[in-house]
Amino acid sequence: MKKLIYPTAFILTAFLILYSCSAEEEDTTPPPSVVKPTTPEPEPEVTQYTLTVTAGEGGTVSTEGGTYDEGTEITITATPAEGYEFIGWEGSDSESNSLSITLNGNTTVQALFAQLPVLILPPSPSKMFTKGLADTLSIGFTSSVGFKSFGLEANYGTVEVLEQPEEGATEGNVVIQYTPLSIENVDYMTTIAGYDELVIHITSIENIQNSYSYNIRTQPEPIYKNYNQPSHNLANTRVAINPPLIRYLNLKDNSQQDRCQYLNGGLNKFGNLSDDYGGVAFADVDGDGYEDMFIHPVYTDGGAGGFSQLKNEYELYLYSDGEYIFHEINWDGNNIPKVHLAREILIGDYDKDGDPDFYSANYGIDDGLGINTEKSLFIINNINSNQSFSFKENPHMEGVHEASSADLDGDGDLDIFSISRQAIAMPPTPFFKNIGDFNLENWESYNDNYERIISGNNTIEENDIWQYTYFSNGSFYQSEIYDINNDGSLDLIVGGHEWENEYRILWGESNRFDINNSTIIPQIDLNNVSFNMGILTDIKIFDLNDDGNHEIILVRSGGETDNSNSYYSGWYLQVLSVNGSNQLEDITSQIFEDFYSDQVENYCGNPENNWIYWLNITDLDNDGNLDIHNKMLANRPFHRWEWNGSKFIKVSP
Repeated sequence: MKKLIYPTAFILTAFLILYSCSAEEEDTTPPPSVVKPTTPEPEPEVTQYTLTVTAGEGGTVSTEGGTYDEGTEITITATPAEGYEFIGWEGSDSESNSLSITLNGNTTVQALFAQLPVLILPPSPSKMFTKGLADTLSIGFTSSVGFKSFGLEANYGTVEVLEQPEEGATEGNVVIQYTPLSIENVDYMTTIAGYDELVIHITSIENIQNSYSYNIRTQPEPIYKNYNQPSHNLANTRVAINPPLIRYLNLKDNSQQDRCQYLNGGLNKFGNLSDDYGGVAFADVDGDGYEDMFIHPVYTDGGAGGFSQLKNEYELYLYSDGEYIFHEINWDGNNIPKVHLAREILIGDYDKDGDPDFYSANYGIDDGLGINTEKSLFIINNINSNQSFSFKENPHMEGVHEASSADLDGDGDLDIFSISRQAIAMPPTPFFKNIGDFNLENWESYNDNYERIISGNNTIEENDIWQYTYFSNGSFYQSEIYDINNDGSLDLIVGGHEWENEYRILWGESNRFDINNSTIIPQIDLNNVSFNMGILTDIKIFDLNDDGNHEIILVRSGGETDNSNSYYSGWYLQVLSVNGSNQLEDITSQIFEDFYSDQVENYCGNPENNWIYWLNITDLDNDGNLDIHNKMLANRPFHRWEWNGSKFIKVSP
């Protein structure tokens, strides 16, 4: 029999199989597993880039750069130096001076700047430009890269370039021509002049533009008045300045500092709280076509008892290049005239030499007693002949609160009407004939010191005596002479304290005033106000609504028979129309809105209610619409009404 022989490998394998089966049957617990530690993935390598930032000449950059990780965003700001402009980046197409870069590679940028062309402007304000007249201004420039063009803009006038250098010039002058068409931006309280803001553009050959704003000083056209006409006509002015403010700016008074808080700035001549003002006149004293201010400051210590106690000098402020400048008066070797109270100053060419003179209606110490009265004066203007002034008294009267002048007898010169307030100084007539060389005479006196006022025969008539009696009351504080009804004869309006004597118009006829040919002015409608307005402070005659007929405008203030605390409180504008038979109709509410203020005056507490002394009627802002405004006095607000086509509406100053 054959003997079986098994290979060793086979036997070993079989043994292992048998053993394995045997062991599985004996122990089913799996052997412990062995966990090998995990090896972390290696981090990717970070890529970095370099940012290089530089600034060209004429500016700076907010960073010079550095090394940053890929994808980092960096913001760079370029800032030009004075006289330079940012124009772009080298290394970027961005036109903004703030550049944001996300780094994806090495980057280099440079901020680029260009020098601005420079204007060399004349000192500001410019020389004065006059409305309607073309004038020139030379402006220098420098441009490092060369001049290319010049541009101009103006709001209230025409402007053009007359001369400029050739393109590429690095320096030179540009000559412009400017013509103001309207006067705007006027500070009415200090001047009649305004300004136009001129915008100037200069461009270099690199198309770099630089712009400037420059104020062109402007003034209205000159007006040369005929001063041989009624004082009423000459009282109207385009000037709206505040006399106390002008005096303060010229270091003559302290009232603008804080009068109501009793602060004394030391500017006042007498060391008192401040001056007050009565007589103020605006006339072209030096013949340049612009009205100057002639004024008499009145002493006051702040109380009623101190008003007008000390004499003061007259003052002159000449208009020059938009400002009102104090001018020391040369009295030609005479004593300096000083008065207590110039209540009104008339303007007129009383010697027919072409220059305006003044008639100062003087009262004296205004204490109600009528004891310390003083003469009225002619102030004679000789500036255009020998740079001086002189003066002359009216010897016939004193102690007056009003006056007016006109050529009453048709002989070509201006006569005077003025009523004495106090009977002890009452002349035989309120009419004074101009007989030349600043001399006046009472108008033809007759028996018993009664005056037949411009009548046409040589007998005393009852009307003449009554007429004098009417004027001798002493209650008149305002008068005006004007041809109100357009019949060729001058008429006379008078008034004062309405409870003592009616306001009245005497209608002129062939060089004659007859009290029987007169119209009493109606009182106001008391349904409108809380107290009567019985004091007349101003009279104006004007065609307000452009209908060809004159209206009469009366400015009233508080006053009644009992002289209550409404005395000189508030204001009221009364407007009267005149029909063909010289009858008067009150049309105030048809012409005005906001035509009164009727609260009792508190000088510092409610200045809006302080009484109005004078009115002015003119197109103040040159917009084609008529304006009515008050002339300024101390601590009185500026009131202004403007015509809107049907009424005068109160507007802000």
